[in-house]
Amino acid sequence: MKFIPYEPLDKNKAQKHVWSRLKELFKNTGGGTAFYRYPIFTKMGEIRSEPDILILHRKLGILIIECKGCVIGNIADIQGHEWTMRNWYKETMTPVIQAEDQMYAVKNKLDGLRETRNLMYLTFKVALPFVKRNEWKNRGFSSEEVILYGDDLTLPNFRKIVKNSQQNMLTDEQWEPVKNVIGGRVISRVPPRSVPTTTPKESPVRIIHKIESEMAIMDGDQQKIAYEVPPGPQRIRGLAGTGKTVLFAKRAAKMHAEYPDWDIAFVFFTRALYGQIKNLVTRYYCGMTGEEPDWKKLRVFHSWGARDQPGFYRSLALKCGVKPKSLNDITRDIGSCSPSKAFGYACNHLEKEVSEFPEIYDAILIDEGQDLPPAFYRNIYKSLKHPKRLYWAYDEAQGIGSLIVPRSKEIFGIKQDGTPVVDLGGNKHPDGTVTPPNYDSNIAKAHNLKQCYRTPRRLLMAAHAVNMGLYRDGGALQGVTRKNEWESLGYKIIGGDFSSASVSQKKLVKITRADDDSPHVIDRNNVTSKSLLYVKTFRTEDLEREWIAEQVADDLKQGLKPEDILITGPSGDYEKDYFKKLKKVLEQRRGVRCCIAGVDTDSSTFRLQGHVTIATIFRAKGNEAWKVYVCRFNYAIQPLIWKIEEELHKRNEAFTAITRSRLWCVITGLNSPIFQELENINNDHPYLIFPAFDQSSVKNNEEEITQV
Repeated sequence: MKFIPYEPLDKNKAQKHVWSRLKELFKNTGGGTAFYRYPIFTKMGEIRSEPDILILHRKLGILIIECKGCVIGNIADIQGHEWTMRNWYKETMTPVIQAEDQMYAVKNKLDGLRETRNLMYLTFKVALPFVKRNEWKNRGFSSEEVILYGDDLTLPNFRKIVKNSQQNMLTDEQWEPVKNVIGGRVISRVPPRSVPTTTPKESPVRIIHKIESEMAIMDGDQQKIAYEVPPGPQRIRGLAGTGKTVLFAKRAAKMHAEYPDWDIAFVFFTRALYGQIKNLVTRYYCGMTGEEPDWKKLRVFHSWGARDQPGFYRSLALKCGVKPKSLNDITRDIGSCSPSKAFGYACNHLEKEVSEFPEIYDAILIDEGQDLPPAFYRNIYKSLKHPKRLYWAYDEAQGIGSLIVPRSKEIFGIKQDGTPVVDLGGNKHPDGTVTPPNYDSNIAKAHNLKQCYRTPRRLLMAAHAVNMGLYRDGGALQGVTRKNEWESLGYKIIGGDFSSASVSQKKLVKITRADDDSPHVIDRNNVTSKSLLYVKTFRTEDLEREWIAEQVADDLKQGLKPEDILITGPSGDYEKDYFKKLKKVLEQRRGVRCCIAGVDTDSSTFRLQGHVTIATIFRAKGNEAWKVYVCRFNYAIQPLIWKIEEELHKRNEAFTAITRSRLWCVITGLNSPIFQELENINNDHPYLIFPAFDQSSVKNNEEEITQV
């Protein structure tokens, strides 16, 4: 049996005693999971509380345990469900009602899905580990059938109590969704779209229907991370599509439910994600409490902000008494520059202007951290109350504004004694000791996520190969060369190595993506994946646009919805003009309604109902679609001189574009060597085969960012 503490065991002696006894009672047994501080909250007056312990067992059903550490002398009287207390922290309490309400909250959670409705036998107990059964009887108290006494917490007595369970034996097909729902691993459940009877067997609609019919499940480890509340900074590193946004939305919801007085900020980079993040937080918070979040205590901020939508930087600057910098201000100061450089300038200016930041927030969560400048992190850190609960997540290979995701020491700096301001473990003290990777509560200071839920294996492997330049004529541009680093990205080395001898002799390395780290429905069901990636080149951009418009029109005839389709690509010359012409071809020649994100929509809206979305890579980042057209892919290796780019920037953009896809990816562009890379990548699937390289031969040492 698994024991999962969603929070570190606190000073509550009753809870610790019951938890440790249950561990002994269920030692070396299977069939279930016990959760400490299960995150579903019921309200008792103005106070919310979660079950102290929840046991989920295939044979016993579900048992809710509310623990009370009183001795018999603390209970003065019991009338109905109300207990009158003496020498206690409150005069009266209603633990039986509390446990019963928590049981029904869990039942409602199961009843919300047809697959788990009416499958489990639920019961509850009030545990009094420091009260004996005869003491209770001698006082003449009733309700003894719901009390779990101290002498019940022995193996023979506990067996007698649970043997009366009315739980029916579940099949594997019934048990699996119950585990996922109670374990909090269900990310979302969208009602599958309807499929007309005339729909052809090979229609893409049938494939989407199959995927939507299955629950999106989060890995158990990621679910545990989601409900952690570390007592200090924590970094989450992961691939695109590994569920970092969902993870932080769950954590924000749990913190807000458990600590409603806390001031919490959820900060993100891509403006169009505003609605998505609020919807996610609302869904998980409502699932825990049945209520809407208090958005005055839980703030969702774009990193920069604008006059019509306050962002974190703007809000913080005003609270510091500093006039926030607008893009026009920055242009006047330093001239025209990229949005990322402009934001870095604004954050550096605020840091220099403010000698002492007000400590405003109890916790701050940062999503898409790879696109934010170091000064932004330092300003955020200074605005936090002790113990500086700063949680940030970044995407591997998606820093499309910069190439390096710096280590925490480089971001936050060093103290006078030589130790880092933010210590994620592995740092040497002056006395030679090394700082631990975990807090005293055993919560890790850093996590790595490698299971990609959004993008099928074929597309993710192609995106990685392009991003690193593994099939590039001149050799790889970036990547990792240690076995554990490849494993942290979800890969297995099948053959070859990265030794000096292998590098000098240009021996081949062969890797593949592990099955366990490829949880996409397509990969789990061994569906043929060759059709997921299609590549086509053209002599002119006019021909490219005409072909894309024809294909999109055909997609809609095949049954896809306009909202299922996204057109994006690496940034290129005359990009606005290209997309404007593409929209014209789609609408006027093919009758396809479409919108250019940020042009035909406001800054916080990415797609419109009934429209195909066209978006720059900067707008598309953080979003997804069933089918993605990545156009102008020749720019994946063609840096823009006027933007002072490098090829690495373009390959990062290419990675971001491909990994927007939930299922199909069509890559188009003018003839270019990048398309030969794609052909070779596609032919080698399910492997990537490339010449060995070492860190001295690449431009971007990705292994640096694995250190803290």
